[in-house]
Amino acid sequence: MTTATNADITDIAKLIAKLDIGMLTTKAPDGTLHGRPMSNNGDVEYDGDTWFFAEDGSRKVSEIETDPAVQLGFIASDAATWINVEGEATIVRDDVDRKRDFWSDDLARWFPNGPEDPTVVLIKVQARRIDAWAQDGAWQLDLRD
Repeated sequence: MTTATNADITDIAKLIAKLDIGMLTTKAPDGTLHGRPMSNNGDVEYDGDTWFFAEDGSRKVSEIETDPAVQLGFIASDAATWINVEGEATIVRDDVDRKRDFWSDDLARWFPNGPEDPTVVLIKVQARRIDAWAQDGAWQLDLRD
């Protein structure tokens, strides 16, 4: 395990940008784990934080508010890329400008009222540890302060 450098984050950002769908796993109050596919929105610049759109009050939002520890898994076997992120999630409700910045028209499928809808929130996952494997190398990174 090494402390992440800016170059490491740049390498991981290049890998993550190519992976649209990842699995977000949260923990329920009874300890069970719940995973679901989430769009990575590759247009968002990766700096150690991953952003997802969600509906306020959904199970994932409630579980994150109870226990912010989450795990993200990204897989592209055809590109020989696998990434696991352990992180801490927060729910961002009041940043309409950021929602607009991250919005893509594809999201209207799940959120027909757009980024201004107050029931649309952002999930911010701040990476604490990243394990990644790709054709160009492997990384075990510690991003904790």
